[in-house]
Amino acid sequence: MKNKKVYTRMIITYLLVFLIPLLLNIVSLENISNVTKDNISKSVLANLTHARDTIDNNFREIDTIVYNLSANNTIQDMSAHMKEKDKYIQISKLLSAQDYMSAMRIQTFVEEYYLFLRESQMVISPDHIFLDQASCKDFFQYDGMEWGEWEKRMQESYSKYIFPEAVSMQNKNSQNMILYVQSLVTYSGVKGNFVFPIKSQAIKSLLKDPYVANAGWAYLTDKEGRVILTIPSAQDEFELVPGKYLENGQSIQSAEMSGRSVEIIRSVSEETGLSFVAVLPQDYISAQITDAQHKTVLLIMLAVLLGIISILLVSWHRGRKVDQILQMLFKLDDKEDHSMKGDEMSYISNSLRQLIHSNSNLKDSIREKKLVTRGLLLENLLCGMESRLDGSLEEYDIYMTGKKILVIAFQIHGDTLTEERMYATESALYKQVIQNGLEEIIHGTKYACDMDIRAGAMICTMDQSYKLNKAKLKEQMEELLDALWEKYGIRARIAVGNLCEEVSQISKIYDKVYEMLQYGPVSDRNVLFYENYVNSNEYYYFPAPLEERLVNAVRTGNVKSMHEQLTEVYQVNVIEHSVSPAMMHFLVNDLQCTVFKVLHNLNGQIDVEEEELYRQIEQLNRESDILLRFQRINNIFKFVCEKVQEENNVRSDRQMEKIQEYISCNYSSSDMSLTKISDDFGYASTYFSKLFKELFGENFATYLEKVRIEQVCLMLRTNATVEKIAEQTGYNSVYVMRTAFKRIKGATPNEYRKMIANEPKE
Repeated sequence: MKNKKVYTRMIITYLLVFLIPLLLNIVSLENISNVTKDNISKSVLANLTHARDTIDNNFREIDTIVYNLSANNTIQDMSAHMKEKDKYIQISKLLSAQDYMSAMRIQTFVEEYYLFLRESQMVISPDHIFLDQASCKDFFQYDGMEWGEWEKRMQESYSKYIFPEAVSMQNKNSQNMILYVQSLVTYSGVKGNFVFPIKSQAIKSLLKDPYVANAGWAYLTDKEGRVILTIPSAQDEFELVPGKYLENGQSIQSAEMSGRSVEIIRSVSEETGLSFVAVLPQDYISAQITDAQHKTVLLIMLAVLLGIISILLVSWHRGRKVDQILQMLFKLDDKEDHSMKGDEMSYISNSLRQLIHSNSNLKDSIREKKLVTRGLLLENLLCGMESRLDGSLEEYDIYMTGKKILVIAFQIHGDTLTEERMYATESALYKQVIQNGLEEIIHGTKYACDMDIRAGAMICTMDQSYKLNKAKLKEQMEELLDALWEKYGIRARIAVGNLCEEVSQISKIYDKVYEMLQYGPVSDRNVLFYENYVNSNEYYYFPAPLEERLVNAVRTGNVKSMHEQLTEVYQVNVIEHSVSPAMMHFLVNDLQCTVFKVLHNLNGQIDVEEEELYRQIEQLNRESDILLRFQRINNIFKFVCEKVQEENNVRSDRQMEKIQEYISCNYSSSDMSLTKISDDFGYASTYFSKLFKELFGENFATYLEKVRIEQVCLMLRTNATVEKIAEQTGYNSVYVMRTAFKRIKGATPNEYRKMIANEPKE
């Protein structure tokens, strides 16, 4: 063989470059265990968080409907004046109320909801009027309750209360449901209750993921710690997580339950207080780790074998070209200059790529986790939560920098889905058809995102040279919607926003297209462009997501956020579009309604000077100048927001004093714990843990330990024994006290006592 020295160097070089990393991977197989375990837990947590956000949005929508129905004059008057004896006489009011309820159809997993009226002993729903219990009991029943027992439950007042999962009957069909109940609050008091039956399966489908479905179990609790809904494992295993593992506020933690090692994953909603808990047995995770290690070992072995074969093939068939490459690399004496194509490395690279692609399980696992995270990132972009993005968009193949961005939203008409039920799988099919059609119409890269069961959005990115041809795009979209109607009998609407170039503008544009879909000019148009929408006389900008952010800012006392939302309203309506005085009148009326919505949500939590508030509203109504009207409405929001802020500060100071006094009096008790102090203050332990950290800047266990250690320091200046000191400061043993003391003070109790004994006396 010619140039044996060259071949020897070639083989040694390839072996070093190729085999050493593989050997290092074999040594680092232990890392696969930690990575796999972490990936499984984070995947389950991401699914719980997505389920939490989805359910929060649904409950938020229900609360909005309850508010609007409670503010309706017909429902207010009917609930206050209609008695049991004259309900037949005032049937016209019932029909009017039912029409309004029908207009407030819920776009969630609630099939039909009910209004139970106390004094008239009747029930109204968007589709039915039940004048007596005989007509209603065949259409709705919860947990087998007799009507008399249910009627007694409906005499109570409720605020965002959830009845646990039970077999319920609705429209003569029985299935597992939970009930979300809100009272009808009028100026003359509570007059009834709104009941929203929610299918358990709809929530369970959100909570289940491949890991939980295979071996784990999950459940949902309310803010009081009551179990609302359970999902046993495939082997029908189920066990509640002990409270001690839920008090520390950790999202992912390992624990022992009934002598079995498990992984506990938990996500808590700050808005509703609902807690989503999933449990995975460690033996199942270990099996996944072993499987991943086996696949990795197999992949390494195949790669080594393929590498050696490739080296031999390159040496045998490409010797001349390899000679030239090595002569260049090792600076051999051959001075001839020959052209190189580099196809040897391309051959090896392509072979490895094919090997990785052939491992479908690994590829599918990576794709599933990436798609879940990518979907959450896109949803955060559309909802204006850029600050919550954990990583860069490019990391998940989302490229928007230097591009023109077009936001498109679509929604399936609700009235086409009332005759037959629409399940999630069917809805997903119709939305996929729309998305596929839009991808064929729009150039550039598209990022699709589901927003709810009937709606979706698409973020399209194009080069800077892209020009939006509205006429052609409108024609293509109308053809797409016509095809959807002809093939599936489904009608839909599409809204197209303006082009932008900043990622931060995406959420604002989505608010606008959402506004078009919900409240825009309907007529017979199903394709809406924002520019046309703005130029119509039927428009002013105050979308529901913006109103929700404004309400949340005021009721939490966040003055900065409140000003940001009002500035956006002013900027779009006055600066950008110069809406007509008539539209401004309606806009200010909407803002006034938002003020009352804030007061309703506060529910007497703050002491508002009503006389001053109504004086400001009266001045607002008399004012005709646009700028002054906005200034006055801003002052009203600021007035309420500052009252909330003052009350929060006073309440926080008062709460801190009470907690400090309680701990000072009870630190010496050995059973002092987060659960005990939470119970004594009347809070759920999870809520109290969060409240304590907000007030004191550290968790309860750390603060209690510092208090105890300070008392230990004081007692070490006396002649008391270490055992007596441990007993009187709440420690169960001297060992526990000594360990905690050394961790905080850097010395043992005896060493500390010697140090203070040697201090010079004054």
